[in-house]
Amino acid sequence: MTVTYFVQSCNPAIVYSFVCSPGLTLIRTICNFDAGLMSGLLRSESYSGGFLRTSKRTFMIKPFCLFILSFLVTVSCQKDDLVNSFPPEVSFDISQRLLEGQPITCIDFDRDGNAYIGSGTMLFHSDGNDLKNYDIGSSIIDLAVAPDQTVWIGTKDSGLCHLTGEQLEYYTTENAGLPRDLVMNVEAAPDGKIWFASCAHLLGGLGIYDGRKFTFLTPENSPLNQNIIADIEIDDEGSVYIATAGTVGRTNIYRIRDNSWECLGNEEGTFYWVFSFTISPSGTIYLVEDFSLSSSFRTNRLLRLEDDEWENIDLGDDQQISFFSAIKADKRDYCWLTTSRGNGLVLYVYNGKSCVSSPQGLITGNIITAIETDNENNIWIGTYTDGIFILNQ
Repeated sequence: MTVTYFVQSCNPAIVYSFVCSPGLTLIRTICNFDAGLMSGLLRSESYSGGFLRTSKRTFMIKPFCLFILSFLVTVSCQKDDLVNSFPPEVSFDISQRLLEGQPITCIDFDRDGNAYIGSGTMLFHSDGNDLKNYDIGSSIIDLAVAPDQTVWIGTKDSGLCHLTGEQLEYYTTENAGLPRDLVMNVEAAPDGKIWFASCAHLLGGLGIYDGRKFTFLTPENSPLNQNIIADIEIDDEGSVYIATAGTVGRTNIYRIRDNSWECLGNEEGTFYWVFSFTISPSGTIYLVEDFSLSSSFRTNRLLRLEDDEWENIDLGDDQQISFFSAIKADKRDYCWLTTSRGNGLVLYVYNGKSCVSSPQGLITGNIITAIETDNENNIWIGTYTDGIFILNQ
C-alpha cells in the first residue's frame, strides 16, 4: 500500500507531498507555482537505500488544483485560527473552586476535557460533575495524560506510575533501571513516548519510555550539559524542549526535533537559573530567568525567544516576578505567571504587547504550584495550600 501525505506551508506557493511506498521508499514532492502564469515547477525527491534522487518538471495548474491548494492553505492556518478564536479580554473572575484546602502539585487534561489532579498521594479525576480518586501510595510530583488516555505519574519515591483504567503499574530503579525512584517533569508526546526526569547532581538525566523500553540521556551520551532536568515541554508537533539545571549560570534550553538537537543559546550556559518555561500554541517560548540564588540582588525577569534571540520583556516598574514562578501560555498565546506581593499572590498576564495583573488577594494560599489551560482555554490555578481556582476566559 502507498500512502500520500499533503502538507501546505504558510507560504501558499509551496505544497509538500510525502509518499510512503512499499519497500520503505520515501518520496517527497515539492510544488512551487506561479498564480499569475498558472504554471509551476514540480520537484520530486526520493529516498531509498540511503540514496537521494531528484527530478523536476514543469506543469500547468488546472482549476481543480487551485481548489485543492486553497483547501490546503485553509488547513495550514488552523493553528492561527485557534489562537484567534478566543476572546482577547483577560478575565480574573473565579468561576469555580475545586479541592479547597488541599495541596495541589500538578494538573493535566485528557482530550475530552476531563482533569487529572495531583494532591499529596491522591490522584483526582474530574469530569466536570464528579470527582474520582486513586491512592498512588507516594507523593505525586507531576503527571501527564498520554494520547491513549492513560495517565503517567511521577512520584516522590515510587518511580514512574502508569494508570490504565483501574490498574496501577510502577517502573522503578529495580524493575526498569531508573536512576532514582524520584520522578519529575512528566510529559507525553503526540507519538505516545513518555519523557520524564529521573536525576540528581551528577546522576541520571532525561528518561524516555517508548512503550517497550526505557532510554536515559545524560551529559555522557547526549548534548545535555548537566544531569538535572529542571523542566520539559513538548509542542503540538512533537518537538521536545529540555531545561537543564544544577550549576548557576549554566542552565540551557535544548530543542529535540526529529532526533536532532539544538541548544537555544550558548552551549556553555545561557541562563543563571530557570525553574520552568512554557511554549505557546504558535511556538513562542516564555521563561523566567531566576536570580534568587544570586548575591547581586538582580531581579527575576521574563524572557521570550524571538527570531532565535532571547528578548527581555518589561512587565512594568512595580511588577516583579517571585521565586519559583509557575508559568503557562494559554491558547491565545498569552503568558500567565505569578508573584507574591505583600501578603498575597498576584497573577500577571502578558498578551504579547503589554501586561495586566490580577487584584491582590484574588488567589489565596502562599504558593501557586501550577497554571494550566483546559480545552476551552479556562485557566486552572493550583495552589500549595488551598486547592484550585478556575478562571473562565
